[in-house]
Formats: sequence, structure tokens, C-alpha cells
Amino acid sequence: MPISVKGQSIWPTRVAWPRRATGSQVVPALVGAVPARPYVGRSRFVLAPLSLSLDQLLFLIAAALLCFGLVMVQSADARVRGAQETWLMQAFNNKNAIHAMIAMAVLTALWRMDYRILLGRSILGSPSVWLLALTICMLVAVLVTPFGKEINGARRWLSVGPIGFQPSELAKLSLVLFVSAYAFHRQNLIHTFTKGFLPLVLVFGMAAVLVVKEDFGTTVLIAAVVIVMFLMAGCRWWQVSILVAGAAGAGYKLLMGSPFRRERLMAFLDPEKYASGAGYHPLQSLLTIMSGGFWGLGLGNGIQKMGYLPEDNTDFIFAVICEELGFAGALMVIALFLAFTLIGWRIASRCNNLFGKMAAFGITAVIGLQAAMNVAVVTVSMPTKGIALPLISSGGTGWIMNAAAIGVLMSIERINRKEVEAEARASRGAEPALGFPVQLHETQKATV
Repeated sequence: MPISVKGQSIWPTRVAWPRRATGSQVVPALVGAVPARPYVGRSRFVLAPLSLSLDQLLFLIAAALLCFGLVMVQSADARVRGAQETWLMQAFNNKNAIHAMIAMAVLTALWRMDYRILLGRSILGSPSVWLLALTICMLVAVLVTPFGKEINGARRWLSVGPIGFQPSELAKLSLVLFVSAYAFHRQNLIHTFTKGFLPLVLVFGMAAVLVVKEDFGTTVLIAAVVIVMFLMAGCRWWQVSILVAGAAGAGYKLLMGSPFRRERLMAFLDPEKYASGAGYHPLQSLLTIMSGGFWGLGLGNGIQKMGYLPEDNTDFIFAVICEELGFAGALMVIALFLAFTLIGWRIASRCNNLFGKMAAFGITAVIGLQAAMNVAVVTVSMPTKGIALPLISSGGTGWIMNAAAIGVLMSIERINRKEVEAEARASRGAEPALGFPVQLHETQKATV
């Protein structure tokens, strides 16, 4: 409607929404009252009529990845079947479905837990330290006890009857939590070499040596993240430089000293020359990706999984996604991991607790970098490594431990947000709200 000003009709050029109160009018703000000390940066994703916190967004992303992984693993496992068999329905009626349900239960439980329980009152009393000690014992048990199980030439699993567990997956989370707790409890000594840096390196080196023997890719992933966390903790640049140089030398010796790893490196440089050996896997992966086109062949209609592409349901499941769902499906998966990484980075940057900040960074970096490495391997952008796509590649231990890590990350965001909201209410002298927060106008405050 035009506005009449001195007999002339003028149309408004801009209408603000939502409209602000003027004069004595009171307009309740039903979507988040502004706190006295604002939570730095946006803490909610608003898409009318939805308003989701970052931990709720992470829950949706994790659930989407798990459900997508459940369907794609079943599709990759589907071979030639009878006319009456429905492989898609079987996806929710097998051990993978049980693993997915356990993963979501663990994620939800850790989400509702206060993550500061993992910190403890001292370094020796920290649950994070004892979790790492348990991890090291399990890694030793894999190598020296009869419970260690070898699959595809690698001894990485503990097996007790029908139950199997991969300790290297637990090592990712336990090392991140240990370094975060160590940095918090020893923050006044972390910059010293003998009392701060050296003990940290010795513990990390012990775990890395046990993992690298059978899982070189996971060791590279953990080392890259932990070294950055050393700098976040306050270690000197020259100290970290010594560690990087030593790790690079050890990695080079392991890479060139192993005929199998050396052959993989040469096959990466020239796959066609080694087409009948180590180059077969990269070539089949590229062929699987190319055959999908933009929209793919359709869910369950892939051809390469019929015995042509090795490890189609684990390390190379991204190639099956490209074949069956095409570029669009691959882009959706990458978008989910990018969203997870951005949200995790936002949580880490806003956290006021050193332990929470470092743990949030470490968890985000481990999962995000692992996804990037898997996609790079599948697209032959880096040499072949046995590294899975988080929450999608088949593997009960991987699903559960990645879900546990995301649950801790969600707990960090939830607790930090609640603390800031409580401080804001205390600074206004208001009672805790029971429902939607309502913002009072200044004139209404004066009359109360």
C-alpha cells in the first residue's frame, strides 16, 4: 500500500522483516533472544520454519551418512540373485543394520554426556589417558596373542568368537583425546622439551609404531592430525620440526623398504605398466567411476562390483557410488563431508575450553582428512592405501568409533552453547526459560 505524504503517494522502497518494535509496542522474539554477551558467530542454522543448532545438524549429517552407507554397502555386496530376492530390503535385516543402530546409540549417548568427564581432574586421573592405555594394550594383543586375526594379509583385528574389533579405529579417537587432555593439564610445561614435549612424543610414538606395522595409511592420517595438535597445544616450532623430520624419515624407510608398498607407488605413477599387478586396482577404480556418467546406472545396477573391482564394499565403495549414482551421488557425499568439516571447524573455533577446542579440531580433522584421503585414493590422485570412507565403507568398528567421535564433538557444542546461554540469563537477572525465549522491549523492561 502507498503511503500518503503531503497529498502525494509514495511507495516504500524497503520493508524490514521481521519488523522491529517502535514506540511502546512490544514484539516478542520467538526465535532466540539476543544474549547480553552474544555467542560469537552464528550458533544455529535457520531455514524457516526450522531452527537447528550445530549439534543437531551434525546428528542429521551423521544419520544421513550412516543410512546412505547402509544402502550402498548392501548394493555393493549384491551379486547375481534370484528374481524373488530384494537386496534393498535385506540392507536393514543383517549385521550392517545392527552396526548402524549401535553406532547411532553410541552417538546419542555421548551427545547427551558432558564431554568434560573425559578430561578428569589430573593427567593420571583422566579417562582419556586410560582410554589410550587400553588402546595400546589392544594393539599389542593383536600382534602377540592368538586373538589377533589376519584378513587380506593384514593383522589388524581382535577376534573373540563372532565378535571382531579393530583397535586402530579406536586409536584415532583415543590419541586425539589424550593429546587434548595432556595439553590442558600440562599447559604450563608443554613448551618445555623434557617435561612437556618429550613425554607426549614418546606416548604418541608408542601407539604409532604399533599401528604402522600393519596399517600405514591410518598412521599417516593420525600423525598428520596429531602434529598439528602439538602446535595448538603450545609446543615450539623447532620441536615439532624435529618430530616431522623423524616421522618423514621413518615413513620413507617403511615405504621404500616394503616391496609391496613400493610396487603400489610405482603403479600409481604408471598404472597401465602394472595392469596385471598393483595397477589393476587403480585402473578398475577409474573404469568404475567413468562408467557412471552424470546420473549413474541406477542403484543396484553397477557392473564392476560383479568381481571386477576389489574391495568394492570397503575402501573403494566411493567408486561404486560414482557408478550407480553418478556424479550427482558423488557430489552429494562430498557435500555432506564438507558440511561436517565446516561445522566442526566452527565448533572448535568458538569453544572456550582448551580441551574442548583441541578435541573438536582433532575429531573434525581426522574424519574430514580420512574422507579426503579415501576419495583421493579411489580417484587415483594418490597411491592406493587401505583407508575407509567414514560412516559409509563397510565395517562395524569404523562406524561405531566414528559415530562415537562425532558424539563427543556434538557434546562439545551442546555444553559450550548451554554455558553461554546460562551466562547470558544470569547477566540479565532472568529466570531460566521454559520454552521459547522471549525478548522484552526496553519500554516494557522499564515498566516491570
